[in-house]
Amino acid sequence: MNDSTVYDLHWKSIPMRAIHNHRDWYYPYLGSGVYMLVVATTDNNNRYVGFYVGKSNDIGRRWYEHVFHWFVCPNEKYWIPENADNFLNDPVAVINDAQFRQGLPKRKEIQARILGQTWFCFAEVPGLQPWHRFEDVEYVLQEALKEHAGIWEDGYIGDAPNRARPTTKLKIRNHFRRGFLCSTLPGQICFDPDGNVR
Repeated sequence: MNDSTVYDLHWKSIPMRAIHNHRDWYYPYLGSGVYMLVVATTDNNNRYVGFYVGKSNDIGRRWYEHVFHWFVCPNEKYWIPENADNFLNDPVAVINDAQFRQGLPKRKEIQARILGQTWFCFAEVPGLQPWHRFEDVEYVLQEALKEHAGIWEDGYIGDAPNRARPTTKLKIRNHFRRGFLCSTLPGQICFDPDGNVR
């Protein structure tokens, strides 16, 4: 694999609720790149599980938007977990069982509980090659997260239908500044155009 297809992602993390505690604080500029929402589970294994992957040209803005439009004031159109306790204990089981609904009457209460244990993790994508897009890196991370965590249900971790996968090989090397994130994604991800992630 050519070195020009290797992307080193240096992940940083912030408690998701940090912006919620500063409503008058304009969202910070955190660069362009990819991000992942990670929940600290309440099961006896004290796991940290990634449950959403996205990309943005302004990561700080997306953090701000997720806090207020999905967690603090979730619209009826948003799919959210039916039960906060179940999600916090085992988010993978909730995703795989499609225990998500729209228009839940207690959606603010549910999401407020999940917000308190969620981390916003982000990484700029340095030296993006002309034959790759942010969407390509996002796609590979989503597929790697699903395989790594054992998620088989589509549609809840940011993977939109009819996504176009990358047409060339690429390798992602993940570097985590916070030790607890090491279990959320493989340290190295190799992708080929046949859709294989290893």
